[in-house]
Amino acid sequence: MKEKTVKDGWSMLMKFGSEENLKKLQAGQLYMKNLKYYVDLEKTTDDEDVGDKYDGQMVLQDIKINMYSVDTNKFIAQFDAPEASMNLGYLECPVFCMFMFDYRNHVEEHLEGNILTVRYQFTEEQLERMPNFGDAVLVVKNGNEFVKRVKDGLLKAGYGFTRDYVQYHGFNNLEHLKQVQKDNSRIAFWKREKYSYQQEYRFLVHDFVDDHLSVDIGDISDITDIVKTEELLNTYLEIQFKVKQTEE
Repeated sequence: MKEKTVKDGWSMLMKFGSEENLKKLQAGQLYMKNLKYYVDLEKTTDDEDVGDKYDGQMVLQDIKINMYSVDTNKFIAQFDAPEASMNLGYLECPVFCMFMFDYRNHVEEHLEGNILTVRYQFTEEQLERMPNFGDAVLVVKNGNEFVKRVKDGLLKAGYGFTRDYVQYHGFNNLEHLKQVQKDNSRIAFWKREKYSYQQEYRFLVHDFVDDHLSVDIGDISDITDIVKTEELLNTYLEIQFKVKQTEE
């Protein structure tokens, strides 16, 4: 089977959190902290799971800074900086963060006749670290409808937004730099490689808030279920579908 079939064929959105907060979400309260909250969380508590001190910022390593005279372009001095971060102005924008269970959880596949069975399971790192995000998980059973309701709720409240999956990078990644240079808001959709286990999907609101934003998206209990984190992480999923055999 081609990688594209697995990679692009299926995904499921999930929200890890406290059961109390997830019930509020299920009742229609979309609650979003701004990016600064996650930055401060790691800085003040050393929480490196939910918190990220470089969230929404451009981070570069091993920088050389050359100083020249404006009048003569004569070289004056050079400074070395092991690390530098740049705030592009998005830290006060609220974000709604989710987990995307998808091809990255692909474990194995089995073809019997014309029926292909593909198995998906949480990784060892996810089993270890995702419980830090809360004791419960809101599982979205209809992703398209969920996105529509979030979109309708945000637009009705007068908020523009961008949604996309988060990409993960090492320092000084060229694709990261190119994307952010072309569109500064992409800074909110890149995180350091150590966070890749989060497989994050985000809604970024194009507005500024001091701490958080709350928007009514209507009851979503018809398209979601809430389960305990421990229970969910102890499961695997199998997807079955018919395939057309290629004659050789």
